[in-house]
Amino acid sequence: MDLPTTHFRWSRVEDSEDFFCDADRLRQAFYLLAGTGCGLLGLLAWGLWRLQAAALAPPVFVGIAHGQIFTGAPRPLTDVHEEDFDPQLADTVEVLFGRTEQGQPPEIGEFCAPEVVTAVSRAYAEAMSKYPAGFVQTLALLESKVIVAQPGFRRMYYRGLLSSRSVAAAQTSPIYLDVTFVIGPPTASNAAGWRLTKLEALARDDFYRGEREKSVRRALSLPPLPLLQ
Repeated sequence: MDLPTTHFRWSRVEDSEDFFCDADRLRQAFYLLAGTGCGLLGLLAWGLWRLQAAALAPPVFVGIAHGQIFTGAPRPLTDVHEEDFDPQLADTVEVLFGRTEQGQPPEIGEFCAPEVVTAVSRAYAEAMSKYPAGFVQTLALLESKVIVAQPGFRRMYYRGLLSSRSVAAAQTSPIYLDVTFVIGPPTASNAAGWRLTKLEALARDDFYRGEREKSVRRALSLPPLPLLQ
C-alpha cells in the first residue's frame, strides 16, 4: 500500500532553536556591557571627586628661615593665636643683640622701637670700635617665660647666652632680659606688627623668683598664687 504523498508546501516545519540561543547570548552580552558601563561611570565619578578634592586642598608652602627649610599648610585667621608669634618675638631679641663690626641688620628697625635699637647699639658700640678687624656678637636664647599676655601685648622673660668673638678674644656670659612687645601697624617686612618696645636687664634672682616662690609655697603646703594674665 502506497503512503500518501504530502506536498512540501503543506509539510510541517520544525522551528529552529538557534533564535533562543542567540537571545541568551545577547542577554549575557547586555549584562556584561551594562556592568562594565556602571563600573566606568563609578571610576569616572571617583576620579572627578579626587580631582575636586585636589583642586580644593590648600597648597603646601615651603620656605627657608635661618637656613632651615620649613613647610606648612595655610590656615584660617581664626586658628592663629598670639602665642604662635612667640618664636618671632624670640628671633627679634636675638637679632637685636647680634652684630658684627659693621653693626646690625637695618631691617631690625621695623621690629623694634627706635629707642630700644639706639640703647642696645650704644651699649655695645665700644666693642665694635675696639675690634674693627673682626667682631661677632650672638645671643642664643635658652629659656622664655610669659609674664603678661593680653591682646596685642606680651611681656616676656628671656634667659640666654651672649657670646662675643673677635680675632683677639672671646667671651660668653649669661644674660637675663625683661622684654615687652606691642602690636603696631604692619609693614612690608613685619606683617604681624609685633614690635619690641621695652627692654631691661634682669637679675638672675628676679628671673627665678617665680620658681622659688612656688617651691616655698609647696613646702609650706600653701595654695598656689593665681596666674597673672
